[in-house]
Amino acid sequence: MLILFGLLLAGVVATLWVYVLQRREHHRESLRATVLKVQVDLLREAAGDLELARVAAGPQLADAEPDEVRGHLYLDAQVTVLELQWRTGALSEAHLRAHAAALLSSEAGRRYWRRARDIRAAAVGEDAKARAFHRALDAAHQEPQPAAAR
Repeated sequence: MLILFGLLLAGVVATLWVYVLQRREHHRESLRATVLKVQVDLLREAAGDLELARVAAGPQLADAEPDEVRGHLYLDAQVTVLELQWRTGALSEAHLRAHAAALLSSEAGRRYWRRARDIRAAAVGEDAKARAFHRALDAAHQEPQPAAAR
């Protein structure tokens, strides 16, 4: 009887431990999603103000034309929205790859990824979902483009 009680107690403790771990991971994902939403809001704000746009786009676009800066921010917002959809499970891997291929099929999209890739790669860390997202965009960027898309 004492052994059965010990096993039951161990089962309850293990169940509670798994619950705590799942809640912690859910909280982290929720925070990541919130941060991505804020990032999109900041990019939206910067798109309406050229000075903010130049700050948001970074030093590599300091001397670029206003339209190029705004285009960069727009693409960055699109990529961030894709990442948010990917993180929240709203996109399958196949859909992510299709969206990434479409986004990076234009010269502007490819130019954006060349500029943003290293910065975004630095933020990936040990996060498996972020690594998978980054790999999908890299794969789309590596795809050979038809002559008309260049």
